[in-house]
This record gives sequence, C-alpha cells and structure tokens, in this order.
Amino acid sequence: MNNIRIHTLQRKIKLYYKKNSRLLPWRIKLGKNQDPYKTLISEIMLQQTRVKAVLDYYKVFLIKFPDIKSLALASEKEVLIAWSGLGYYRRAFNLHRAAKIIFKEYNGIIPSEKIVLRTLPGIGEYTSSAIASFAFGKEELVVDTNVERFIKRIFNMEDNSSKSYNLKELGEILFPKKNRGDFAQAIMDFSNDYCTKLRPKCHNCIISRYCDYKSLDTSQKIKVKKNKKYCVSYFIYDLKGFFFIRRRPISEILGGMYEIPSTLWKSSKKFSNINLITLDKNYNPIFLNKLIKHDFSHFTLFSKVIVIKKEKLITNNIKGLWVNKSTIKRFPISNLTKKVIDYSFEEISSLKKFL
Repeated sequence: MNNIRIHTLQRKIKLYYKKNSRLLPWRIKLGKNQDPYKTLISEIMLQQTRVKAVLDYYKVFLIKFPDIKSLALASEKEVLIAWSGLGYYRRAFNLHRAAKIIFKEYNGIIPSEKIVLRTLPGIGEYTSSAIASFAFGKEELVVDTNVERFIKRIFNMEDNSSKSYNLKELGEILFPKKNRGDFAQAIMDFSNDYCTKLRPKCHNCIISRYCDYKSLDTSQKIKVKKNKKYCVSYFIYDLKGFFFIRRRPISEILGGMYEIPSTLWKSSKKFSNINLITLDKNYNPIFLNKLIKHDFSHFTLFSKVIVIKKEKLITNNIKGLWVNKSTIKRFPISNLTKKVIDYSFEEISSLKKFL
C-alpha cells in the first residue's frame, strides 16, 4: 500500500471523526487531553465490555468515587457494590488496588508514562497505551480489538492467513505520527458504524476504494458452542423474608461477590449436593422446575434452585449471613445471584399454600 493511499485513508478517517465522533462522557477534554482519572475508570470498565453497557455504570461510579483519593480510601465492599452487574469483577479489584498505589506512591497523580502505567494492577499493553495517549497526549500506538480488526482488513490480513505480518508494524504504517490518540478513537468510532465484526458495511463504506479487505459472507458464520456447567443453588429462607447468602472465594469466578450458596460449578449434568447442611428427615424441600441460565464469556452456567425453609435446617455449616430484600443492597452481588433471588421469591410467592 503506497503513501498516497495511506494519507488518503488517514484524511478520510479524520474527517469522518470530526463529523461523527461519539459523545462519550470520558472523552470530554481538559485543554488538549482527556481527564486522566476519568480515562482510567472508563478504560478499565471497557475491558471486554461494550460502550453501551458501560455508560450507566460509569456515571454512577463517578458519583460515588469522583477522584482517585475517594476510590483509594473506599472499602473493597463499596467498590464491588458500585461495580455490581458490570461483570468481570477482577477488574474492580485491580482498579481498587491501582488507585491505592497511585494515591500512596504517586501522591494521587496518575502516571503519564506507559512503562509506569503497565506496572499497575490490571493495566496491560492496550490500557497503558490508551491512558498515556488519551489523557496525556503521548504518541502511542493504541490498538484494541476494533483497531486490530480495522488494520487487518485494510491490509487484507485474515486471522488464519499463512502470510507473516506484524500488527504493530502495520499499525505504524497506518497511524499518523501526530495526534495518534484521536486517530485511534476515530477508527474505533468508524468500526462501530462501518467496519463491524459481523456484516461489515463494505458496500457503502467511505474508504472501500482504499481498503484491500475482501468481504466474506458472514451470514454463514458457524456459532461456536460454549461449554456448559451445572450447579445447585440452595435458597434458604425464613417466614420473615430473610434469606442466606455467602461470599465467594476470591480465587474463583465472581470472587468476592455474595451469592446464594451453591455447589461447585461442574461440567457434569448430574447435580451434586452440598454437604454443609442437613435437613429434617421428614422435610421435602421444593425443587424449582426452571433452571437458571447465565452466560459467562467462555461457558454457560445452569443452576438448579432448591428452596429450603430455615426452620427445617438441622445443621448449617455454611459461613454466611442473613439478609432481606432491603439489606442485600449493602452487599455486592452479580446478575447471576440477582436472577436466583428474584426467581426464588417469585416461586415462593406462587407456592405459598404448598410450602
């Protein structure tokens, strides 16, 4: 690809961005650059999560923690509650740890250099480049999944291509020498409108004449089947509306979040029992018919819910606490746990005469 085509591509992408850039709250600039703290929060939230899903959580999070000091001095529980529902909770732990380090070791000032940013928890190649570029005007090569897809298509490099290439080298060819942060965000917005992952709009693309991508028929794409896992959730409740929750181990998925006690998540369809409780031998708990389905990035979990009256427990060796619909708001819970709680109460209400 010659220099004339490259310069034409750059000019058209810049012009597109000038007319069509998305109005995102973290992009508001202070002078020439974005606010470093808001950029840090948004970039961590945007890891593996779409912009649309992040917007509401970002606004609430900024109200709760308006600066690095308030975030650093907050408890882990407070941070997780503010993050509840956004998923990938390891990001919240890492963000909190990073804020503490910045507050303690850098006097509350977010580092501007990529090499320093990379030493912070949860900040890798892309995020460090993005913060350095968007918030401090550093001329870094900012390549997320959208930019990577754009570069590969411009140079017609398929994922399974036998041709050898270096994404960074191609990026250096495509990106201008100055204002690289704006150019990266321009590509992100352009990809959101035209160069989408599935069914790219090549037929009416404003740069199709300068792009080497050979559009494939995406309608025939084969869906990759996710692995399935299964567990049993024990919804233990009393007549006053209280129910039992416990904190998941930090090392596990959804670690640090609170849940309705469940068995280990296994690939076997055979539902196992939890060995930490024993029931009155004459009591038959209610097995709810519907399986709770919850999608994670690499597998789908199916949870069978068993409803148990507290009064019928002989022993309960599960470490946890009792909450109700009001006090549960003080604890961080995932969307999965919310589904289990809502479904359990819904079924209890409809089965009252049988329970």
